Amino acid sequence: MVNVKQFFRNLIAPGAFRIPKDVSVSGSIDATISGRIDGNVRGDVKTTGKLVVSETASVRGHIYAADLVVYGKVYGDVYISNKAHISNKAYVKGDVNAIVLELEEGAVVEGAIRKNVQQAPAEPTPIQGADATPAVATATTAAPAPPPEEEQTSSWF
Repeated sequence: MVNVKQFFRNLIAPGAFRIPKDVSVSGSIDATISGRIDGNVRGDVKTTGKLVVSETASVRGHIYAADLVVYGKVYGDVYISNKAHISNKAYVKGDVNAIVLELEEGAVVEGAIRKNVQQAPAEPTPIQGADATPAVATATTAAPAPPPEEEQTSSWF
């Protein structure tokens, strides 16, 4: 018997992109439409719509989407602006950042789970070389104030 809930969860709007299971992509995907990945992707996947990562799929890169459904494997951080659903067959090795998270029993997430969506990690600051003059802190330097309560990262736990 077909599970109606899963049928609608996998439904992708007409005009969405799809990567078949026999296709491997090396490089980032940046789309303004929803999509489904059945194959392998080595690179970041960014979409303003819904993304479905099927049981046969593997994504080695960060995922940025409005909604996400994962049945396959993801090796990278996930940034979802709305709802993420991780099935009991899914494997995610990376942090999951989402407003709403559905995590089925049996799903594997090796990373932190955060309730709010964080922006993409900032570029690392360059390290001063041996010939550069080191910065010296003075007693008059004040520590920056902590962010307001609504801007702090929260957790479900």
